[in-house]
Amino acid sequence: MKRHARRTTLIATAIAATLPITAHAVRIGYTLDTGIERNDNVTLSETAQVEQDIFRAGLGFAITQESSTVQARVSGRLDHRRYEDIYASATERMLNGRFNWMVVPDRLGLVVEDSYGVQTIDRFEPDSPNNRQQINVLSLGPDFHFNVGGTLRGRAELRFINSNAEVTQDFNSDRIAAALRMVKDLDATSALSFNLQMQDVDFDNNRFARDHKRYEGYASYTSRLNRLDLLLDAGYARLDYDDGQSRNNPLLRAEVGWRMSERSRFRVNAANQFSDAATNALTAIAGAPPGIPGSVLTGRSTITPSAYEQRSAIIGYEYTGVRTTYSIFGNTQKIDYVDPGSSNQESRGFATQLSYRLRPSLTIRGAASRDRTEAAPPVSRIEHNRLYSLGLEKQWSRRWSSSLQYNRYERTSTIATGEFKQNVIYLSIAYTNR
Repeated sequence: MKRHARRTTLIATAIAATLPITAHAVRIGYTLDTGIERNDNVTLSETAQVEQDIFRAGLGFAITQESSTVQARVSGRLDHRRYEDIYASATERMLNGRFNWMVVPDRLGLVVEDSYGVQTIDRFEPDSPNNRQQINVLSLGPDFHFNVGGTLRGRAELRFINSNAEVTQDFNSDRIAAALRMVKDLDATSALSFNLQMQDVDFDNNRFARDHKRYEGYASYTSRLNRLDLLLDAGYARLDYDDGQSRNNPLLRAEVGWRMSERSRFRVNAANQFSDAATNALTAIAGAPPGIPGSVLTGRSTITPSAYEQRSAIIGYEYTGVRTTYSIFGNTQKIDYVDPGSSNQESRGFATQLSYRLRPSLTIRGAASRDRTEAAPPVSRIEHNRLYSLGLEKQWSRRWSSSLQYNRYERTSTIATGEFKQNVIYLSIAYTNR
C-alpha cells in the first residue's frame, strides 16, 4: 500500500476523533472471527487451478452516535488471509462513515465522509488476490443552515474531496464541491426542494484524465406516508471540460418504497444522471447496510477517472418473518463514458437471499445471483457471473457463534481466459460484544 493511499483515511479518522462525543451516547459493536477456508481455485483460472487451505482472521466494528450535537455512523472491517503459497499473506481493509457535528446549533455543521475499500484493478479480469487495490474517497467541509421564514429553510454546503487509488493512479484527484438547497415543507409528510450543485475536479495527472466542472440543477419532491415513501428528482446537468468540450444531460431520479405489510416491502429505484467512480463511492455511504460488516467485499465497478452517463433501474421485494426472511432483486444498468478509451457497459441481473431459523439457535441461509455484462470496444466481451451459497449458523451463547458455509462461483466469457469455476468451504467461529 502506498503511503498517500492511507493518508486521507487517517485524516478522516483523526478529525472524527476530535468530535465532542458523549461517552454514554455512543454505541460500539464489534466482532472478532477466525476460520479455515478450503479453496479449490485460488487463482480463478480455468486451466491452472491451485487448491489451498487459507487461514482467515477478521475484525469488524460499527459505531453509532445520535444526539443533538453529533450524528455519526461508522463501520469498518479488517480481513487477514494467510495463503499456503502463490500469494503472500494480505490484510484487506474497509471503512464507511459519516460524521455531522453541529458546531453552532441549527446554524453551522461540520461534515466528514469517508469511503475506503477494495476494488478490482481490472474489471474484466478474475478477482484474484493480485487483481485488487485499496480505494479511498474523503469528503469534508461545512454546512451552513438558515431560515428564510415560515416553512422555508435553506442549506449551503462546501466540500473538499480527495480521491486516491493504490494502483490506478489516474483516478487520483482533488475536488471542490458546493451546493445551495432550499426546502419548502408542504405538510407534515412531504417537502419540495430546489438544488444547485457544482463540482470542480482537478486530477493529479492530466495526461490520462481531463479536468472539468459539473453543474447540476434540479427540483426534488419527497413524501413519507404510513406505507408509501416517494422521492422524485428532476432537472439538468452539464459537464464543462477545460479543453472546451461540454456535455449536457437531463437529470432524473426516482425512488418508491411501498410497505405492503408490517413484514414486507416493495421498492423501485431508477436514475438517469452523470456520475463517476468517486461520486458513486460517496453516494454509497448513505445506502450502506447497518450493522457490523461480515467481510471486506471486493467491488466490481470500473475505477476510472472518466465521468459517465448512468441509466439504471432496480426493483426488489423483501420479507421479514418470525422465522423466515427472504429478498429478491433485479437490476439493469447502462454506463456510457464521456472520455474515449473506457469501455461502455450494459448489465442486468438478479439476486435472491433466504434464511430460515430451524431452531432458536440454528439458522440456515442460502443465496443465488446471476448477471450478464456486455462491454463495448476497446474491451469487447460478454460475461456471465453466477454465485451460489449455502450456510449453517449456530448461536452457542449470546456472544459466541460458529458457521459453516459453501460458495460456488462460475464465470463464462467470450474471452477464453475469463472463464473459471471455484468452490469454497469456510468454517469459522466468532465473538460479538453485543
